[in-house]
Amino acid sequence: MPKTPNLEGKPVVSFRLSYSVMAWLRHAAAERNWSMNEYVARVLDGMRDWWALPKMIAEVLEADRKGMGLDQYEYIGHLLARRYNEIRDQGGPGFEKKAKERK
Repeated sequence: MPKTPNLEGKPVVSFRLSYSVMAWLRHAAAERNWSMNEYVARVLDGMRDWWALPKMIAEVLEADRKGMGLDQYEYIGHLLARRYNEIRDQGGPGFEKKAKERK
């Protein structure tokens, strides 16, 4: 009788990456004291689950993404561009932290 696949298991997956991406990944993982595998797995989990934001927030973001006709990759790029505008218009890099320090 064939075995039922363990859906909670962790299959081994292989990717081909450029040397520059590998160097970046190695550095990014080391900054958090994670393995490269852990870094990639957490980033993918974050993408899938909206970085563990409260369900209400995640649902609004997902509806917005769909309403704009963007895939997840494009939507994250859109959010980063919006954040750039916010930084530019509200006091430069670190403006939120600077505002808290002034209080």
